[in-house]
Amino acid sequence: MELEKCVNSSLCLPQKPKLVVGLKGSTADIFVDNAAYRDFLYKAFGVSSADMESSATCLSNRIPVIAIRGMSDLAGGQSGENAMDTYGSLAALNTAKAVLKFISKLPGYNSR
Repeated sequence: MELEKCVNSSLCLPQKPKLVVGLKGSTADIFVDNAAYRDFLYKAFGVSSADMESSATCLSNRIPVIAIRGMSDLAGGQSGENAMDTYGSLAALNTAKAVLKFISKLPGYNSR
């Protein structure tokens, strides 16, 4: 699956984005922008990504959930400002492409 690398003609990621499947993510009611805390989550729990609220509502209501995340930054791992505002739209676009591809692979899916 080919993911987009550039937000526009003058703003591109330094490397090609990739689709990663099967890693352990976490969800919470906080925004993580701290490299030390991100590293702690990985070392203590094997968590490779953290976001806010993606599955909390479903889990609290006992509804099965699959979370597909578009990562826009390294939770404090980059120098300078958080990259979410810069690359958030690119992460959203690539996540939408991944979701559509995922749905097309579900049993009984019939594109019209």
